[in-house]
Amino acid sequence: MEVLTIEVNDPKAKRLLDDLADLGLISIKVAKPAWNERWDVFSKALPDVEEILEQDIFDEIAIVRSKRHIL
Repeated sequence: MEVLTIEVNDPKAKRLLDDLADLGLISIKVAKPAWNERWDVFSKALPDVEEILEQDIFDEIAIVRSKRHIL
């Protein structure tokens, strides 16, 4: 068995691959993104903050812990 990575550029090619999979000639597995791709998505979602103080972190931890004790 040979493993290939294929980039599909046309919906017709995707349909062709699906048809080959339906015939049992190939199997299709969706690859998970690499950690650096996931990190890029995650870091873009973070707010742009100039400076984070240590006290701000401690305050945030205290808020989370207090909510946890309420539940």
